[in-house]
Amino acid sequence: MKRILCFGDSNTYGFRPHIGGRYEPDVRWTGILAERLFPYGYKIIEGGINGMTTVFDDDKSPDRNGSSVILRMLRENDPVDAVMIMLGTNDCKTKFAADADMITEGMEVLVSMIRAFSPDIRIMIIAPAEITGSVLFEDGDFDKSSIEKSRLLKEKYAGLARRTDCTFFCAGDVVRADPSDGVHLSAESHRLLAEELFRVIVPE
Repeated sequence: MKRILCFGDSNTYGFRPHIGGRYEPDVRWTGILAERLFPYGYKIIEGGINGMTTVFDDDKSPDRNGSSVILRMLRENDPVDAVMIMLGTNDCKTKFAADADMITEGMEVLVSMIRAFSPDIRIMIIAPAEITGSVLFEDGDFDKSSIEKSRLLKEKYAGLARRTDCTFFCAGDVVRADPSDGVHLSAESHRLLAEELFRVIVPE
């Protein structure tokens, strides 16, 4: 059984836009993907945490720095054959003052940490869906610059994947953030994302 760790933030966890709480396993993309891949000999390990960043410390949530979590997840789930990383949305928050290059450097840190743990682990870098104008801006987490940063991640992550011999996938080519909050994915988007990732992992 090939084991794939899905490492990400609230859109990997399955946070329900605007309403809150978590989608059921058969609704969130990781759960759908797990069911679709099981007959092909794959096991999905869900590693989504709300608020996760690549390398940035959040004073409100000190356990959300991905670089401080990834090795523990790898050890706890060893052996891991592949890691799919979808991060970068929370890095666009104004509090971190990070541009797209800095966020990409954070993703590269995670890639290096995984490779140091085991050079045989295959890595897929997933650029998240772009942030859109939304009511979430009212709490000050995101602003207009956050939208632009999120748009740049596709190009930046694609370049990183080429340099580091990782697979690249852009979630934003398949889904859009739900307009109710501009960040999180709808149930339908979770389904679409799962189906597209399935096609990448198990080509026809």
